[in-house]
Amino acid sequence: MYEDFKECVIRLMQHPIMSKPISFLSDSECLQAYDLIKQLIDLSVNEEYTQLDYIQMARLKYHLGELAYQLNTDNGTTILHYKALPQLLEKGGFDLSLRKWAELVSLRTKE
Repeated sequence: MYEDFKECVIRLMQHPIMSKPISFLSDSECLQAYDLIKQLIDLSVNEEYTQLDYIQMARLKYHLGELAYQLNTDNGTTILHYKALPQLLEKGGFDLSLRKWAELVSLRTKE
């Protein structure tokens, strides 16, 4: 595993996942990307997250879920990656409530 956050970022930036869709990656490329992203998440643990940090973490979790699905990981693991998204996005300032949805829909219908 990679112990340095910057090293992980550089490796991810150089990885094929940055230039082609997940569905076009080989299994070994998916596994490498999965390991890199998981390590980035582990290295990103911080008690003082900003809203942007939560959004960035949601991005990582989303791609971890996509890779887990592509790698045919057990459904429980894949679901756990996706289940983290709403909480992270809400902490990042996104209101995902049905109340907000209704508010926005009513604004559209008034126009």
